Amino acid sequence: MEQYHIYPWEVVVMIALVAFVIWFRRQQALKSGAVAPKRKDGKETPEDAYMRLRYQALTTVAARLGLPGELKPNDPYGVIMEMGIPKSVVTLAAFADGDARLYYKTGGGMVGGISHEKVRRAAQEFVALSRKVLGRMAKTTEYPLPETDRVRFYVLTPRGVFTTETDRQRLGEIPSDLSTLFRSGQEVVTQMREVQETREATSRPLIVPRPPVIEDDPPAAEPAPPAEPA
Repeated sequence: MEQYHIYPWEVVVMIALVAFVIWFRRQQALKSGAVAPKRKDGKETPEDAYMRLRYQALTTVAARLGLPGELKPNDPYGVIMEMGIPKSVVTLAAFADGDARLYYKTGGGMVGGISHEKVRRAAQEFVALSRKVLGRMAKTTEYPLPETDRVRFYVLTPRGVFTTETDRQRLGEIPSDLSTLFRSGQEVVTQMREVQETREATSRPLIVPRPPVIEDDPPAAEPAPPAEPA
């Protein structure tokens, strides 16, 4: 049986090809506005982290979600809704499996919504409603951020990513399928915030006031209560 020999030049060519593909994809991502330029000091700023997480959401493939059955080409499996606010952008990413994430360009956000039923239902309804506006969207491979007071939607399907952008005030004034989708996205955020507030409330130490001491003699001075942890 003839053995196949791998020559050193073949290894070099393969490594060079892989490096080129990685470089080319990053250049495309930079051009599309999906990722931030890499800093020379190698440190990741809050904005860098935001852009990285945003890009991961925008490039999510349906196979990673473990959805039952087979999706049709126009079946939405994810929606990204972005709102431009003064000096920042808020990005909501929701998926058909019920996962939901909220990111702020200036840093911070909320994740892990899939483990809560109300968040999961709201996220799935949000994704399902996006089907009604898909026909009004344009297919895209670029992911620019919205300007202040603008709202941009991205819908993920097996056929590709579709997008549209509109004025935030218009969404509140003129009833439409897009305004309904916007309100559905707001409901996802509301449910996520309620979960966060409940979590914070239950993690706070419970302070019970001490009952008064009734004595005939004057009570001794009580020691000062311990300082609460910062």
